[in-house]
Amino acid sequence: MAFKDILVHIDSSDACTDRVAAALALAERHEARVIGAALALESTISSYVGIAIPASLVSQQKEIVQKSAEEAVAKFTEAAKAAGVAHDSVVISCSASKAPARLAYHARHVDLTFMGQPNPDDDNASFNETLLDGVLFASGRPVYVVPYIGRNIRPIRKAVIAWDGGKKAVRALNDAIPILKDRNEVIVLVINPDDRGDAHGDKPGAEIAAHLARHGIEAKVDLHVAPDASADNLILNYLSDTGADLLVMGAYSHSRLRERAFGGVTNTILKQMITPVLMAE
Repeated sequence: MAFKDILVHIDSSDACTDRVAAALALAERHEARVIGAALALESTISSYVGIAIPASLVSQQKEIVQKSAEEAVAKFTEAAKAAGVAHDSVVISCSASKAPARLAYHARHVDLTFMGQPNPDDDNASFNETLLDGVLFASGRPVYVVPYIGRNIRPIRKAVIAWDGGKKAVRALNDAIPILKDRNEVIVLVINPDDRGDAHGDKPGAEIAAHLARHGIEAKVDLHVAPDASADNLILNYLSDTGADLLVMGAYSHSRLRERAFGGVTNTILKQMITPVLMAE
């Protein structure tokens, strides 16, 4: 079992370099093809302000975004050739409102999609968050999110699986098996198992660890009982304490809007992550 088709969202941001490097490194190990997908966003300003915009300005704006997308493709192509990885590219021309659905469409036809963690200090942070949400919750495929601060160039090869026994965690773990086989150490992290006793059985984490073993993945189970602490902070602290360089977890979409208002594990991890995260919904 290995990844054969990988998609990576490419743009003009500084963080894109690390995102592409991570995708190419994985593709090289799995002998996979990587597709770089760039967005050329169409202007919709005239529909918002209710006046006609001169055709020359519309044409100029279109040329600018097309050139930016083509430059991102050229940079990606150069990196892929240097890495000796099979590659392809696509420029998606659409409005910003349709971009998440269009990128999710391409994500459905690959094994894994690399996306960037939205940087809150960027002017387009809100759009990037919407784009990530669209691919994560509408593609039906796992998403590998790379932190905007970059990735460790000397990987530790240690993965942590946030395991709650639920179907989303199952989906994320199953999708991550090809990557977990690359790891030197895999930890099944179970937090407050008594809260979900029916999902864990008599020995929380033991059965999923045994399942991973049958895939050739030796995983140890680490139980943490801290009923007064939030799961998101426990996970983030655990990643820091163990020095892990990958988190695997399920993503929860049904309460995403509620999470924005009141917090939530998915939302907190995506905002505060400093370690790559493989998520599946």
